Amino acid sequence: MSQRRNQIWKYAVLLLFVVLFIEGLAFVACKVLARAGFLYWSTPVTGYARYMAERDAELGWPAQHTRGHGEIDASGSRLVPAFPDPSVGNCVALFGDSFTYGEEVSPADAYGNVLAQALGCRVANFGVGGYGTDQAVLRYEQLRPDARVVVLGHFSEDIIRNVNQDRAFLGNPPLGLKPRFVLREGRLDLLPLPTFTESEYARIEREPDEFLPHDFFRPGGPSGVAAARFPFMLSALRALGHYRLKAALRREPSYAQFYRPDHPSQSLTVTVEIMKRFVATARSRGQAPLVLLIPDVKDLDWLRAHGTPPYQQLVEQLTAAKVPFVSAAEPLDRYLDGAVPCTLYSRCGGGHFKPAGYRELAMVVQRSIRDLHLLAVAPPKAE
Repeated sequence: MSQRRNQIWKYAVLLLFVVLFIEGLAFVACKVLARAGFLYWSTPVTGYARYMAERDAELGWPAQHTRGHGEIDASGSRLVPAFPDPSVGNCVALFGDSFTYGEEVSPADAYGNVLAQALGCRVANFGVGGYGTDQAVLRYEQLRPDARVVVLGHFSEDIIRNVNQDRAFLGNPPLGLKPRFVLREGRLDLLPLPTFTESEYARIEREPDEFLPHDFFRPGGPSGVAAARFPFMLSALRALGHYRLKAALRREPSYAQFYRPDHPSQSLTVTVEIMKRFVATARSRGQAPLVLLIPDVKDLDWLRAHGTPPYQQLVEQLTAAKVPFVSAAEPLDRYLDGAVPCTLYSRCGGGHFKPAGYRELAMVVQRSIRDLHLLAVAPPKAE
């Protein structure tokens, strides 16, 4: 009996060792998956009180104290070297994300400054890194710029941000809460910037359905985003359902699926309605609106392989809704004249434009402003 009992203990210890070994491998695999963006890994929150005190109460970021410092002038625009004084007034105002801001290049090479030189008047650049189309429109409504033309830049991946409220779920650093719009009976309804106590925010990863039920990317939600937690073997298996991994297996950009009209996030409809809201607001203010569709390097590759960009459904819906827009993918591809698309980008797998890319983007917008006679509109209405 004792010999049998010893054998049982030996097998139990061996089984425990095997399980711990596999769990250790799974832990490492989860770290790798999280680094690759296929798994959500919760990190300890530091500086939450300061974040809450400094964040923009409506948009989340940037903090108000950034105005007049670094590369941001007193109006909130990025510096415009061609017309550095914000008090002279603007002919055009730009809104959007880091591609509008001109990330990875100097203020002189940002497309807003190049456009200002081409038009011969000041172009205010209110782009903010990490913004969704929703935040860009809300910032336009908040700032009320004095410009004849207002341009809303929509980078391809922004459609994902439009159905997200916590950037940490997208693999970004924590403390990036944002507002978002949802559809109620076919109309936009704004969900304001979430406000949580520090203890509540620490519980979001465990209870996302309670705190952020409208974030499409909440762990355990419909996007397939899973949180890394013990047992890590199960977490690694759950990562196989991540929307980015599925897209990679289909050999398409991760955001392409969100442009499909039947996608469960309703991201395409939400994005179109956000753009329609921008157009309606601009016209009510006596300003000429223009939506600019900014391509990722993957969009140009896709365009060459399939004849249309991954966001073709957005193009068709904007056309049907008579929203004034220009897609930069096709003119940028013509400019390349057969050269590889990553010629215009800082990295072939992604990244922002090089100076040449921003310059050509400015030319796309200049031609649209000229061809649509947008600078001929009446001055903005006083509000």
